[in-house]
Amino acid sequence: MAWGVFAFSRDGRARLAGVLRALLIAQLVVSLCMVIFCYNTSLRVMLLLKHIHKVTVLLLYGLILFQAYGMKLHYTGGLRLIAVLLKCPHWKRATLVSSVWMLSGSLVAANGMLVYAACRGTLKALMKELSSSLRIGISQYLTEPTWKALLDTMQVELSCCGADKPTDWHDIPWINMDFLNEGSELVMKLAGADGKVLPPVSPYSCCTPRVLAPCYHDPLQQSEWREVWSESSPLLSASLHTRGCVEAVRAPLTRALLALQCFNMLVFLFQILIVVLTQLLRTSARAAVLRGDCSGVGPAVLLGSLPVQMTGPRGSSSREELREGCSSTSAVGGTYTANWTHRRTRRRHTYLRTRTSYPYLSYHRPSTALRSPQIPVGNDLHPASSSDL
Repeated sequence: MAWGVFAFSRDGRARLAGVLRALLIAQLVVSLCMVIFCYNTSLRVMLLLKHIHKVTVLLLYGLILFQAYGMKLHYTGGLRLIAVLLKCPHWKRATLVSSVWMLSGSLVAANGMLVYAACRGTLKALMKELSSSLRIGISQYLTEPTWKALLDTMQVELSCCGADKPTDWHDIPWINMDFLNEGSELVMKLAGADGKVLPPVSPYSCCTPRVLAPCYHDPLQQSEWREVWSESSPLLSASLHTRGCVEAVRAPLTRALLALQCFNMLVFLFQILIVVLTQLLRTSARAAVLRGDCSGVGPAVLLGSLPVQMTGPRGSSSREELREGCSSTSAVGGTYTANWTHRRTRRRHTYLRTRTSYPYLSYHRPSTALRSPQIPVGNDLHPASSSDL
């Protein structure tokens, strides 16, 4: 029982191989675009996160590069296999090699979905860890110079403020009493019973340059504008970044994750077409071999098999004889010149060129003392006779 039966001549198989090459090139281009887009989209964020979660950053990039490298191996192997199916359809292992290649390509395409799922789970875990890490960094802003430099850089480059929201600077105690004037009435009013101070103060890195007005971020030092805080002016929130740094990190990584999903789905669709066309090319070339004419018309089938009568040019019915008959001619109709004599001559010429160009790579020759002496006779050299010795 056969399903999806087609017939391809020699030219038809050549055109089919051209479409296969185009699909493989498209698959390779898609994988390269996936790596370049994901890298460029998340590069700035990953450079900031590598100081906090270095292992997670390397894992995300490693998964994407692993998928792209698998696509590259599938592409290079596919081009070689297509050339073999066209020139040597009588090859005994063509069916096995093509089946293994189609299976490995399908696994690589399916692995793209697994890579997407792994990146998605890793991104969720990263966001949870990042929120708690940034809260710790806010509490150590004035005591740890590393956290201060990292938070200031992140808030300026990503246009964010706080961990989850800008008011995190007002809810997390990060200013100790040692940095404040205990004799100030305002400070004592803001101090709690436990000695912690939670003033509505944000670092200067939270200020946004998009508002052409003073940045109201510190009511303790900006005493000339304290009426702005007392009146709850809208300039307070307008002069600061409105989103948290966790959301600023999540946005480009989510875009990269969405692009990864779309690219992998496109690669999977290409792989389905590649499997179908490879099956047609392989079965058509094999049927032409069994009919005894490698350059003739051969039926192709997607699923199942067709009863093909094995008839050679001399009435032979053995499969081995048909393969030997096809091996003398190529699938493009020309004479297969790579016979044993030609290969021997070509090896001899290669040896002579190697000996002339690279004498240190030449084969070992017996010493001149063990060879029969030569004496000149005219312009030629002849072996010496026993009487001469």
